[in-house]
Amino acid sequence: MQEEMSNSQSVLSWMASERLYEEYLFFYILIIVFWGAVGLFSFGFELSGYSLQQNLFFNFIWFLILAFAMAYTPFWYRLVFGSKARLQRRSEEIHQKIEKIEDPIKREAIKQHIANDGGLPPRKLQKWSLIFLGWCALFELFFISAWVKDLTLIWQPFWIQWIIDWMTANLNLPPLNIDRKFFLLDLEGSVFEKQFVNEQAFLASPLGDVALVFQFWRALIFFPILTALIILLWKPIDWLGMTRLDPRYINGVGKFLWCSVISLFMPIFLWGGVLGLLQVTDSLVLMALSKSMWLENFYLNAMFILIIFSLKIFVGWLHFWQRIFHHKSH
Repeated sequence: MQEEMSNSQSVLSWMASERLYEEYLFFYILIIVFWGAVGLFSFGFELSGYSLQQNLFFNFIWFLILAFAMAYTPFWYRLVFGSKARLQRRSEEIHQKIEKIEDPIKREAIKQHIANDGGLPPRKLQKWSLIFLGWCALFELFFISAWVKDLTLIWQPFWIQWIIDWMTANLNLPPLNIDRKFFLLDLEGSVFEKQFVNEQAFLASPLGDVALVFQFWRALIFFPILTALIILLWKPIDWLGMTRLDPRYINGVGKFLWCSVISLFMPIFLWGGVLGLLQVTDSLVLMALSKSMWLENFYLNAMFILIIFSLKIFVGWLHFWQRIFHHKSH
């Protein structure tokens, strides 16, 4: 019994050290960024003697190779740092200590407790979520560099034309409060205002096709990206201090009032995130102009964090009121 208690205490002591989850995530992100940088500087190559469409196919093959390389991020980590790297040793040691706990209930409870505090490496689902995000960024670089040349789609099969037609049918043009369609396009105040007479002229141009296809892609991956980020960041947000704002940790009137004030901004964050990442075409199309513009406007993806922040507060209130009603019922 004493040995088991000693094992339990030694496992819990790991929580006072650096978080394995964060450290693994840091190195995995570096590896994914490396392969993304390879794509950034190589996509768009053209082999002489081949048409633009054929070069697009060659670029697509290269995209698949880089995506395959990203999928093996844990392998690259072990290859670079070795199977006896510090994080690898720490992971093995903590798993050994956990396995020494004989009581299965206590073992799972301690394991979950440590995982919640970042003391364990990312789970398989978290690894694949990170890789998926890398794939999305990699595809956008491929699209911008290889599929779009001189602001024109160099390959437009029938399904691309279907996407363009569908997006056009669901695009709300000024005055924006008339048609009540989902996607929005308003060039007023944008960099395109002086280049096009109106929104119709923009849509009739090759750049309009690029914008609609890119917007469709962003809408298609909106919820998958949001889900992947939730899987990756739901707990780390707490480690960064979210517990001070989370209603589930309310323990007094002052904290209740503070969380209530913060919650007033939740609809703004939610609506702003959805509007900026999903609905507004003219802001997102800037990312499709070139690789440099994609990098320059990559910060727009930070709106996903605002959405997660808002969802975190919403879920926190659900837990808070559930706790209140549960307490009253007893």
